[in-house]
Amino acid sequence: MKNRSSRRWLRPAVAVGAIGLTVGVVAAFTRAAPAASGDQADQAMVLRGRQLVMEHACGGCHGGVDPASDGWLAGYTGKDPPELQDFRIGPFHTYARNLTPDDVTGLGRFSERQIFNALRYGLRPGDTPDVEITSGTPGQGNFPEHPTYLAPPMPWPSWRHMPDQDLRAIAAYLKHGVKPVRNRVPDSEGPPDFWASGYTPEAIGTYPAAAFPTENEVMPAAGSVDLQKVLRGRQVVIEHACGECHGGMDNPAAKGWLAGVTSPAQEFRVGPCLADSTATPCFHARPRNLSPDDATGIGRYTDRQVFNALRFGLSPRHTPAVEITSSAPGRGRFPQRPTYLSVVMPWQFWRHMPDADLWAVATYLRYGVKPVSNHVDDSDAPPDSWASEYTVEKIGTYPAPTFPTKNETGG
Repeated sequence: MKNRSSRRWLRPAVAVGAIGLTVGVVAAFTRAAPAASGDQADQAMVLRGRQLVMEHACGGCHGGVDPASDGWLAGYTGKDPPELQDFRIGPFHTYARNLTPDDVTGLGRFSERQIFNALRYGLRPGDTPDVEITSGTPGQGNFPEHPTYLAPPMPWPSWRHMPDQDLRAIAAYLKHGVKPVRNRVPDSEGPPDFWASGYTPEAIGTYPAAAFPTENEVMPAAGSVDLQKVLRGRQVVIEHACGECHGGMDNPAAKGWLAGVTSPAQEFRVGPCLADSTATPCFHARPRNLSPDDATGIGRYTDRQVFNALRFGLSPRHTPAVEITSSAPGRGRFPQRPTYLSVVMPWQFWRHMPDADLWAVATYLRYGVKPVSNHVDDSDAPPDSWASEYTVEKIGTYPAPTFPTKNETGG
């Protein structure tokens, strides 16, 4: 498994459509609380887990435009375009699993600790005992001597950096907040070592992450910016896998951290050419330089413009630094003719993060990362700048349907 190209699963919500693309998305967290009874998971934990599942784009692979849509987290069905739920890693086919708590075909047969261990250590629940693990080294601290890892499309190397309570919240939501769906998913294929050779510190970075600041980061001058905000932004950037596309994988100490693509091999193909390299139209998306370089990075933009990019998907270069209060063109300062970010950028998931987290990301990128001079060519786009792909029907509503939906359970 190669560090980067073999893990280019990060935008599985992009699939070939009749004309170009279909963008799958998860909608947002709402504050309605589920009823709790008996051994039902804690209300707040279930809702926190729902929030995390949505903003981390679980539905983009495992099914459902939002929690109210058919197939929410039910896994590969064979009905959608294969690029959505059947990922090819070299010669191997890997399939998005059924994450509902069905006892036969889903996660119902596993404990919350087994789900936690999958998210923290990348271990397949069906092949790992229900024990507390205290080490990531095979044979130590209950870590299996011969681990069976999740297939590379699963972004556990990024998610392992979430706090323990967040990983437990995800397990609680999947076990207690989602209705079971009977859907058997084929086993993913893989090499004899179950991907172990690809999950080395050199490939995925260390856990915990390198201490701040690394050689790619900068400690803000005292009093210039809230350090805790910078650190929170760093946490969000790491666990949301920004480095997977923009450089450095999940490791702030790695060469090229967030500096953007440096080779055509790091670009994404979008459109029919995703399945057939000779097909047209074919758009090339190039992850930008996110360092605060004034000429080639985001140093030329304000925190507000970065926030608007994450919340509304608007290109900072084409959008004024103004507070936007609507996502309808021409209303609430939303541009009449918006220029959107490329469809490989998962803003439609990240928009559901709390305001504070989006502001923290902007703060870290602008004040916690060292500027790197690296010009990245503009991504290709159709004449409407992807507007036809960012409809409510394709990316869901903001905010999300109220909990519980028809696919969820409140008690």
